[in-house]
Formats: sequence, C-alpha cells, structure tokens
Amino acid sequence: MVNFLPHMTWRGARDAAARGAVAIVPIGTVEANGPQLPLGYDTLVSDALARGAAERTGDVLLPPLFYGVSEAIDAFPGTISVSPAFLAQQIEGILDSLESSGFNKVLLITNHGPNQTPAEIAGRNFRRRTGRLIASINPARIARDLGSDLFRSEEMGHGAEPSTSLMMHLHPQCVSEGGPSDPAKGTVLGLAISTPNSVVFGQSEVDMFLQLEEVSPTSGWGNSTNASKERGQELFSRMLDYTIAFLKHFRSQDTLVTPSMIVG
Repeated sequence: MVNFLPHMTWRGARDAAARGAVAIVPIGTVEANGPQLPLGYDTLVSDALARGAAERTGDVLLPPLFYGVSEAIDAFPGTISVSPAFLAQQIEGILDSLESSGFNKVLLITNHGPNQTPAEIAGRNFRRRTGRLIASINPARIARDLGSDLFRSEEMGHGAEPSTSLMMHLHPQCVSEGGPSDPAKGTVLGLAISTPNSVVFGQSEVDMFLQLEEVSPTSGWGNSTNASKERGQELFSRMLDYTIAFLKHFRSQDTLVTPSMIVG
C-alpha cells in the first residue's frame, strides 16, 4: 500500500516524518513526445518510479508536478509550459513545506532535461537556508545508463526509444501507431543538429537553442519500430531497482551537512 500524502491524515504525515521516511516528489511535463506517445510521458514515468518505490520502501509519495519547462516544444498542440523560475519556486515551496512538516529527506524524481536546472536552483536555495541536502534522480539518465544493452543508438531519441517501450509497459492504452522511424534531426544554418539545443561544427558542438519543430516536424526522432512491452518492462525493472537501492542508502544518511573548510 502506498503512503500517498493526500490520502494521509496530518498525524500520519507527522508519524511518517518522525520515523525518517523519505518524501518522494515526481516531476515531469505535459508536452509533445513524438506523434504516438501521450503528452504526459515524462510525468507518467516519474510517477510510476516514485509510486513503485514508495510501495516497496514505505516512503511517502507526493502528487506529481505535471507542468515543466517546455518552451522549445510549445508549437505542438497540448504542450503546456511554465517558466524555469516558476517551476523552481514551486519546488522550493514544496521543500520548505516538507521541512516544516518534519521531513528531513526529500527525493525529487525529475524527468525532462530543461527541468533539471530549476530543480537544482530550488535544491541549492533550500540548502542555503536549512543546511540540508536534497537528492534528485533523472529517469532519462538512468534509463540511458542502465538500458544501453537493450536499445541501439539509432533507436534512441525524443519520442522514440526507450520512451515508447516504457509506455507500452506502463500505459499501453496511451500508445498510438506511427512513431518516429528516422534518426535524422535535420540542419540549421547548414549545420547538422545534434540535440534540440546544439549543432555540430567541426570537431565539437555549438549551442543554438532551437525550437523542436526545427528538429522534427512530428516532435520525435529516432526509431521506435522495434519498441516492445518486454523491453520496456525490463528497463523499468532496472530503473525501479536502482531507485529503491538509492532510497535505502539515502534514508540511512544524515542530510544535514557541515560546509567544508576552505584552505588557502
């Protein structure tokens, strides 16, 4: 049974904090993720990881933050974007409220690249005020690191893999036909696009901060042709095991840190 904060009483929340439970906050987006995936992909993965981990560890699950920094994707209908400052302010407010409630350990499960900086800003501001460290897991990063043997490099991409396989496992009813099958990302100013934020020039890359429609007219690239529920299940199992292992370690640590001495 999940300790879902909105379903708990204030006494239950107090007792969970007193026994050292970690408060888990899923963060994602509502944005285009290829033509075949649901707009809530990032949040659905973060929430599934948080929920699965809370079920296994007894830690406390918070409702997800659905709206993230998706300014580069807002040409695609249904995408809802908030500013980095607004997201950072939301996260900071949640951290402050949890700290006031007695929770000394907070894990953010922060999906989507542009959400990482607001999470960092909130976490650093919180540390300056309280002296406590928070932790943040990026599902996209652990999927890449733990699933390299499951997916070929040309399959990987926004709205392709491993996203499609993960959704086929977690929410198959939300996956449509016609996912991306072309790893190409086009060109800008005569230069090959490497990511939505950069192009290749010579032996390195130059940042250009592109809009996603300049990268892909469908919001997706990579190749999802061989996506499968089985691959998604295997990858999610690894991601969940990793998250649970970190939670157990995190719970055993003191998050109140003493600043290191500067010598010089």
